[in-house]
Amino acid sequence: MKLIYSLVAVLAFTFAGFAQDALYIKYETDIDATGEEGEMMAMMMDGSTMELAVGSERTWVSTNMGTMMTMTVEIDNEADQMTMFMTGMMGKMAFQGKPDELDNEEEVDEDVEVELVDETKKILGIKCKKAIITDAEGNQAVYWYSEKFERPDGVSKMPNQVPGLCLQMEMAPQEGMAITYTAIEVNEDADMDKYKIVIPEDVEVQSFEEMQNMGMGGM
Repeated sequence: MKLIYSLVAVLAFTFAGFAQDALYIKYETDIDATGEEGEMMAMMMDGSTMELAVGSERTWVSTNMGTMMTMTVEIDNEADQMTMFMTGMMGKMAFQGKPDELDNEEEVDEDVEVELVDETKKILGIKCKKAIITDAEGNQAVYWYSEKFERPDGVSKMPNQVPGLCLQMEMAPQEGMAITYTAIEVNEDADMDKYKIVIPEDVEVQSFEEMQNMGMGGM
């Protein structure tokens, strides 16, 4: 569970604090896995997608992880508050707190190396440049970013040195598994009113500390 939560958190925090007109992006997921554990995880995550709606006041991220869970994150930039709602194999759970309770940006910047590569490709007709991110353990992730869109502020897992919004992310969250998120839809005039978390009345909203005590931290 810590692995899955960390993967989703990487993507959620990447777009925190965006400051431009509302933008909606939908990503499809491609999973390449080897070994029994990796193949089982890939089977459970088959058909996964991620959707983002990003505005100056609020960020909304919904990740459907196949049969495992759907995790929706909403960040209120003005109130500096994050809400998470999960549904799936573990039932329904909701958490709320300040984003920096799960984030240490200074520590992240010290622990990663970013190489901006002189290589480009187009995703949905948008020119993207390549960045390779290497963490302290030597694990690498490849990000294809567009300078057409502003780099988000308050980034946690994607270092500030990446000067644009990512339209493709290639990462290996565990040995024997590689996951690629690729944008398949972009709307530069999104209606943010369509993207809000509604927590059912029968679901208790817990703190991020309680979430971490459940073994769901480890970012």
